[in-house]
Amino acid sequence: MKKLIVNLWGVLSRPSKMALGLLLGGGFIAGAVFFIIFHFTMSATNSMDLCISCHEMDGVYEEYKKTPHYSSASGVRATCADCHVPHGKTFPDWLSKIYVKATIGTKDIYHHLMGTYDTKEKFQASRYEMAQNVIKHMRERDSKECRFCHSLDAMNLAEQGKSASRKHKRIMESGDKTCIDCHTGIAHEEPEEPEDPEE
Repeated sequence: MKKLIVNLWGVLSRPSKMALGLLLGGGFIAGAVFFIIFHFTMSATNSMDLCISCHEMDGVYEEYKKTPHYSSASGVRATCADCHVPHGKTFPDWLSKIYVKATIGTKDIYHHLMGTYDTKEKFQASRYEMAQNVIKHMRERDSKECRFCHSLDAMNLAEQGKSASRKHKRIMESGDKTCIDCHTGIAHEEPEEPEDPEE
């Protein structure tokens, strides 16, 4: 047994060029295959078809279809993932995307399977709290998903109405607000805050 261990250690401590090449080549191929599968899985789970496949989304999908994010003169359509999944070009953006998909996506699947919102009434009863969570998340990211398509620097303020132009100019100068502070309810109806039972 001791001789076998010594021989095995000799092979492992001084691998042949062929073994090293096979190990590196195999590792590279396995890494590439993993990356391709991971990338396409991430893309597939961002699809609009997947998002609206759950009955819980029926009402909010109908609301969204009435907004410029769904249909506009320019023909640009923002999908669910454009607003609800972090995207960007930096490594922290990628980590945020993985985190959101792992936490919020998993939570959504869990509630669907458990039937938490299996009726419109149950969904509406929790809707205000869910909306507040989304708004909080967007504020924490400085509305980065909005800014991926809408840039203050690229806005032609002269083409906007007086009120919008004035407000956007003030925000450009002060930087004290983010998109979601003024534009809640832009793609879905804003749910009413539930009454406090103590009132």
